[in-house]
Amino acid sequence: GFSGLFPDSSYNAYVLAVGTSLPDLVLWCDVQLTKDAAGICFPDLKLDNASDVNVVFNNRASTYIVSGVSTRGWFSIDYNLKDLRLVSCKLLFVKSY
Repeated sequence: GFSGLFPDSSYNAYVLAVGTSLPDLVLWCDVQLTKDAAGICFPDLKLDNASDVNVVFNNRASTYIVSGVSTRGWFSIDYNLKDLRLVSCKLLFVKSY
């Protein structure tokens, strides 16, 4: 986040960084890809760690091997951008060039 004021990769953290920085600012985020290949900035590999995706899509948890460990949760690759707009959290979308 922005010096602990806002959660990592949150909309408010980026807005404050842009508003208080020089014009040549470079922003860094943890990009997660969705099923439809959209890039979102999200602070954790598992969407349920920073959103209510597990409430909105209660029965759609998946299990993947992550760093050699079986990991259960809600992952961005299982959803398209339209699905994630229903989830309560601020996501930033990355434009590919």
